Amino acid sequence: MLYDEFPHTITFLQNQRVSDGGGGHTTTWGPVLTIKVFMDTPSSRERYEAMQLNNPLDRYLYYPYRTDITADMRVEYEKGVYEIAGEPEDQGGQHEIMRVALKLVSDG
Repeated sequence: MLYDEFPHTITFLQNQRVSDGGGGHTTTWGPVLTIKVFMDTPSSRERYEAMQLNNPLDRYLYYPYRTDITADMRVEYEKGVYEIAGEPEDQGGQHEIMRVALKLVSDG
């Protein structure tokens, strides 16, 4: 049942401090969580309205309710990397399904 509702697999990435091998540190996007989700494409109207507000919208991400996903993470899906464009929303306040808007990152 869960597979039918959430047929896509994504990986959440978070900016992490790692050793640069010379005694210092650098930051890089590293994987922190892989889960089953549903990736949806916004309607043309939703994309247009978001563009008018200078807030591009490329995808909607739906996933089972959880509270550890934050707006400072990124999402890796197929060959693309997306920024989380806002705070995750509890759909209907039922603690079942979360939704968050995503925008494609050019520097992935």
